[in-house]
Amino acid sequence: MYMKIGVIGAGKIGKTIATYLASEGFEVKIADIENRDIPNFVELDASDKTALTEFVKSVDIIVSATLFHLNKGIADVCAEVGTAYFDLTEDTEVSEHIRSLDTKTFMMPQSGLAPGAVNIIASDLIRKFDTVNEVKMRVGALPKYPSNAMAYYLTWSTDGLINEYINDCDIISNHKHIKTQPLDGLEQVYIDGDRYEAFNTSGGSASMCDTFSDKVKSLSYKTIRYPGHQASMKFLLDDLNLKHNKKKFIDLFDQEVPYTTSDVVVMLVSVIGTKDGQLLEKTWSKKIYGQDGHSAIQRTTASGVCSVVTAYAKGELTGEGFISQESVDYKVFINNKFGAVYE
Repeated sequence: MYMKIGVIGAGKIGKTIATYLASEGFEVKIADIENRDIPNFVELDASDKTALTEFVKSVDIIVSATLFHLNKGIADVCAEVGTAYFDLTEDTEVSEHIRSLDTKTFMMPQSGLAPGAVNIIASDLIRKFDTVNEVKMRVGALPKYPSNAMAYYLTWSTDGLINEYINDCDIISNHKHIKTQPLDGLEQVYIDGDRYEAFNTSGGSASMCDTFSDKVKSLSYKTIRYPGHQASMKFLLDDLNLKHNKKKFIDLFDQEVPYTTSDVVVMLVSVIGTKDGQLLEKTWSKKIYGQDGHSAIQRTTASGVCSVVTAYAKGELTGEGFISQESVDYKVFINNKFGAVYE
């Protein structure tokens, strides 16, 4: 199983990924544009193709945990060089670019929490049915103790957050893959007696709408928040028009919204369909908290990608070109200490 792994992006989640993989005996290098005082660090400008190519050639696997807009270039180099590629991106344009690459290299984008783990879990439930009427995937990374009007503190990348809030969302409606608007589809969600709200956001359904449109009549992914958050976001993004000024939104949130590591990841997957002629419902639900100095979002995102990376290194995941999350067997996913977080 011994392989050399390069993690690009030395933020909180990137460092967690590197720590997790090193604990399994992998030789891990972590790279970023700014020098960091961390073990096995390599200074790298990922937009410099020459430097990037040299780094990619030095490892067997690349895990990109950097800004999503750099992932096209990183994926292109991996495809050319033949180094297996994983990323965490929720950006659908990046994922579509990777799907279009003509390569024999193993390429698995969208390998974090959502997209990532939630798609593997939902796909496993779908396969337990003969026909499927409805699939609901609901995920939220929430602060445990919010006190502001929008009931939210930052737990991860502001750049990724606004991307989910402003880009079109992929759903299945009446067996057809269609686009719908972010922040729409507001609903109430109850988990273990606690009330939340959920609404459409981009990226979480990964490539499931293409894979399951024949079998599944309705499929949607929504982000879970505390009640009232969606109204605040619609005011900022629609009424104040910040959806057309991403930089101002990001600057505003980074300057004025606290970042917290006191968080919880809340997940709910529900599938309704038929099995042997009987209409049934199956639900998977979990709340995941931080552990060993890693926040809940760090732990869940890193565990998602580290599980599939470990499975690839063991030879349990194989293939050429774009590899979807829904193609991963749930038993393979949870068959190591990282995937076990979701068991």
